[in-house]
Amino acid sequence: MKKLVFLILLASIVLTACNNDNPASKIKDENLKKTQQKLSEMNKFPKMDFEIREVDFGTHNEGDILDTVFKFTNTGEVPLVISNVKTSCGCTTPYWPKNPIKPGETEKIKVKFNTNHKTGNQVKTITIHANTKNLTEQIKIKAYINPKSKKDKEKMQKVNRILKKKIDLKELNKR
Repeated sequence: MKKLVFLILLASIVLTACNNDNPASKIKDENLKKTQQKLSEMNKFPKMDFEIREVDFGTHNEGDILDTVFKFTNTGEVPLVISNVKTSCGCTTPYWPKNPIKPGETEKIKVKFNTNHKTGNQVKTITIHANTKNLTEQIKIKAYINPKSKKDKEKMQKVNRILKKKIDLKELNKR
């Protein structure tokens, strides 16, 4: 009997302690609007539209410093933030805007390529880490670098002859 009275007393305490208010009525309209705005912004990204994504410097001599500029526009709906720019080689140095780029604004990434100790065909990739949908964007530079010394030039000519022969053999095999 004592157990039954105790259970009834416990049940009445639990039932009176529960508030039967509608939880949705406690949500403020202001907070709901802010949440909806944040959710819609989560589906919007900045977009980097480059004028060109690859620069070919042509032929240069070893030791030359080559530089170029990649212009881009943020064609997205929210500000673009570039967090980092990495290159495929320490011989390439990037310079990029550190402040957010508003939608519609045009900015540039400058790239310097030091050809010292580089010969032959060179292709360098620059990876841009930003708050775009893909999180990274890539641009490239390329050049053919003539070696400084006569000995190095002769080596490069020999390599080029071998490569040309391989290409010619591949074309013959296709026929």
